[in-house]
Amino acid sequence: MSTRVSTRHLQMILAIATTGSVSEAASLIGLTQSALSHRIREAERLLNTELFYRKQKRLIPTSAGKRLLQSAKVVLGELERAENDINKLSVGIEHVVRIGNEAYGSYHWLPRFVQGVMAEHPNISVEIIADVSMDPYTALRNGSIDLSIVSGIVTKSGFRTLKLFRDEMVVVMPEAHPLTGREWWSPDEIAEYPYITYHTNPGPGREYEQLFSRYQLLPPRVIRAGVTEAVVEFVRTGSGITIMPTWSLQPYLQQGGLRTARATQEGLYIDWQVALRRDERLDSPATLLARALKQADLRGYGGDSSEQEQV
Repeated sequence: MSTRVSTRHLQMILAIATTGSVSEAASLIGLTQSALSHRIREAERLLNTELFYRKQKRLIPTSAGKRLLQSAKVVLGELERAENDINKLSVGIEHVVRIGNEAYGSYHWLPRFVQGVMAEHPNISVEIIADVSMDPYTALRNGSIDLSIVSGIVTKSGFRTLKLFRDEMVVVMPEAHPLTGREWWSPDEIAEYPYITYHTNPGPGREYEQLFSRYQLLPPRVIRAGVTEAVVEFVRTGSGITIMPTWSLQPYLQQGGLRTARATQEGLYIDWQVALRRDERLDSPATLLARALKQADLRGYGGDSSEQEQV
């Protein structure tokens, strides 16, 4: 089936949506302003609808424009990935495995791991897809990534997991905090201070479920910081406290300005796992990488590594 718009129209709508300006969009994709204006009119004529309207000297996508923009991101993104894969084939790389990482994840272990995998399997290339951290499961389903490092309890269907290790979640505070030096904090003490978090949608099996919900407590104020670096900096500057997996926290403790304590006398624990699509072949490069992650000591120290499910 033939289509009325081409990739050059998709590039055009993406550039305009990104810049909001015909002149800036034209510069971005290497066209003159008049040529880009002609391309807009051509696409609108082919689709028999307006794609943009002007608001305060900026071009804003219409409903039709938003729908085409959504497709443009998918199509152009997949085309770029295909071209990258083909370029890798030309230098002897037969497989590209894309790894995602959830918002709570860390990357300090990654270069050494990737270097080891590529040395042992030179026909496999590893790519890190960083923009799926808030929803790695959707990225797995739609094929944007092939495997992901996740933590907590996996409740979504359609995936299989391999447990890496058990990790303790600890209270993180600025070094000048009045409770610095305490071995552990009670639930009431934790709930007494402003709480810094990644996002306000609690993940299953994490601190909200194990602590706040269990003891029916809520902090006086919650600050959503989005990424690990921001969470840590809010804590370091005294804006509040957080609870973070020890593995994620390791690189930031070395920078100074932070102290930790156990969250409750018993402690709070989560499992780090590799998640793959359930229909992933047992002999696929993604499964090979999952097994390599299992065998590697990603924390740099020992611990429980019993499997949740055999991959």
